[in-house]
Order: sequence, then C-alpha cells, then structure tokens
Amino acid sequence: MIYAQHFEAEEFRDWSDDMSTRLVTMMDVLRFQVGSPIVISPHPDSLGRELGPNDQSAHNIDLWGEVLASDWFVPHVTTRAAVEDIVDRMRKIGFTGIGVYTDTVYLGEQLPMFHSDVRPTEDMGDPATWGRVDGKYTSLMAAIQSLKN
Repeated sequence: MIYAQHFEAEEFRDWSDDMSTRLVTMMDVLRFQVGSPIVISPHPDSLGRELGPNDQSAHNIDLWGEVLASDWFVPHVTTRAAVEDIVDRMRKIGFTGIGVYTDTVYLGEQLPMFHSDVRPTEDMGDPATWGRVDGKYTSLMAAIQSLKN
C-alpha cells in the first residue's frame, strides 16, 4: 500500500495493494481539504472490479492494471452547496472522472455518493462528469441541482 496521511490501507479492503498511487494521493489531499473523513462505500464494486480487458471503467483492474476509481461518502455532506464545494475541490485537485449519485444510502440514511477517478483518457481540469438521480444517469449539474440547499 502506498503512503497516505489520511487513509489506512484497510480502508481500501482487498484492493489496497492494487490502488493507483495517484488516486490515493489525490484522495488524501481532498480528505485534508475537506477536513473530515471520506468513507469508502461498503458496496463490493466501490473500488476495483474484474471486468475483462474491454470494459473501459476506471474501476477495471483487468484493463488498467491498477484501480483508478473509488466511490465514497462524506458523512456530513448533504446539501447542494456542500456537494458543489467538494466537486469544485475535486476539479482543482485534478481528478479526471467525477460523479455524484444522489440516490444512495449510507448507514440507513440517504446521502450523496461521490465517484473519483484518475482515468488517463481525460485531462486534469476537464474531467468526465456525470450524475445519477433516482436510478437514472444524468449530468453532474442535474444531480447536484436535485439536492436541497
């Protein structure tokens, strides 16, 4: 496992040895900036996936040789403004894939989930973005706007 100041190897479960150093470093910077825990989603697909050599997902270790993506929560972040702040920080740090899911649950409570990745097919500052609302994929902005102020 690579060194991270704000994450422990156990947080990346069975994928800890396969995590992209760049991804973990950028998540570490984000966790520092946000000033509170970033909790990896407990869903089995939230980190690495074995999807074969043709699936372009940043989670796909078979294609990229390492895990380039993570899905996670920030427990106190529920409002539109707070989500916008995190997304803005993600852009500035340089994630190349950013997703926001507003139809997710963490510890029995509805809570937005974030996706961050370091896919090599996009440029820092111009990431791939998307959202999901009520099980339907949409734009990042539409997902953020679906949240309460």
